[in-house]
Amino acid sequence: MNGRLPVTGVSELVLEVVDLEASERFYRDVLGLPVVERWEDRGAVWVMAGERTRIGLWTPQVGLAGGRGGIHVHFAMQISEADYPDAVDRIRSSGVEVEEITFGPDHGRAAYVNDPDGNVVELWTWDVAGHLR
Repeated sequence: MNGRLPVTGVSELVLEVVDLEASERFYRDVLGLPVVERWEDRGAVWVMAGERTRIGLWTPQVGLAGGRGGIHVHFAMQISEADYPDAVDRIRSSGVEVEEITFGPDHGRAAYVNDPDGNVVELWTWDVAGHLR
């Protein structure tokens, strides 16, 4: 195992949100992430980010294993360089402000947007697997 857990990625990330409907609209309509599950009894919606990661949008509550939500500052989703321009155009055309940064040829470029709760969502063209090479 070389001192590392044999983790292959992030299965899920949960964000605490104030307005579940506004957050669902943002992640579904602005970012285009499909809604895959709703937990009506817990005030939660799940969207898929790629093929193997789901993002939970939960109203404030004590979650699984006693987990508490709070202010989440930032997370990044990987996007291919080829898909990046259209994704940024899609977000901008929905009226959401996008901040772009180019890190250079070794670390790609990124687009940052704020969701309705102030979470910073990043679309990044760099594949972080480069850390392991």
